[in-house]
Amino acid sequence: MGMFIDGCCGRLHVECKGEGRAILLWHSLLCDGNMWEYQIGPLSQRYFVVNIDAPGHGRSDPMVKPYSMDDCVEALFEVMDALSINEAAMVGLSWGGMVGMRAAIARPDRIKALAVLDSNADAESWDRLPKYRLMGWIADIFGPIPPLLDRLEPIFFSDLTRKQRPDLIRKLREGIIKMDRASIRHAVHCVEFDRKDIRSQLCRIVCPTLVMCGTEDRATPIERSKDIACRIPGAELALIPGAGHLSAWECPELVNPILLSWLERVWGGEAPGQEENREGA
Repeated sequence: MGMFIDGCCGRLHVECKGEGRAILLWHSLLCDGNMWEYQIGPLSQRYFVVNIDAPGHGRSDPMVKPYSMDDCVEALFEVMDALSINEAAMVGLSWGGMVGMRAAIARPDRIKALAVLDSNADAESWDRLPKYRLMGWIADIFGPIPPLLDRLEPIFFSDLTRKQRPDLIRKLREGIIKMDRASIRHAVHCVEFDRKDIRSQLCRIVCPTLVMCGTEDRATPIERSKDIACRIPGAELALIPGAGHLSAWECPELVNPILLSWLERVWGGEAPGQEENREGA
């Protein structure tokens, strides 16, 4: 079931599937909800899956003004409110993990389990910012031209994926090409340039947390995930051999068993009254 939900970040497209306790999905920068194509089926067999197209991405409306990571957190809770979801497990990759960590800090009463994939809790490295600014300038002036997309491929995917999964490369490129330039600019500023360091606040996350990272992730290397896992009390760390930044898309055969087993352990079962609340929405 697809729908649009209005909020502080404009109209967001949300796809809902399944029944049970709620699972919120938020994808990586420059992707869309299709990034979770290999997780939605298995997850929806047991849970009520809410797959969110982030601001300016996928079928959500283009973004015509700047927004912040805090705005993304507010938008996440607006989606929960619109669907009458009182509490949920959050599964986020990269940008989604950043939103998930901030949401778990802000509202521990609502985010009850958190899976952070290939993400980062600190500000962007100063030595990477010039490269990202140049790439952002090129995208703003010329759009997502092939040379720029060629530069993005090794950032998002491992060498093995680029060699063996041309279908994923094609889907990523086609999705970025469809985005309007303003949406790309505002998203990159939100996620890369304006992102604040929240590492000192991670100790406030009290829900069960799983941190996952591809061993070949160039965008957010393993050290970032290890640091997150060390700072969140009781967090578990799982490394995905051979996966790059988009580990859930690249290696679902490795990611899914870990994610599903963890969710079963910390989030399994139907929340009392949850289905009734949604039916009355």
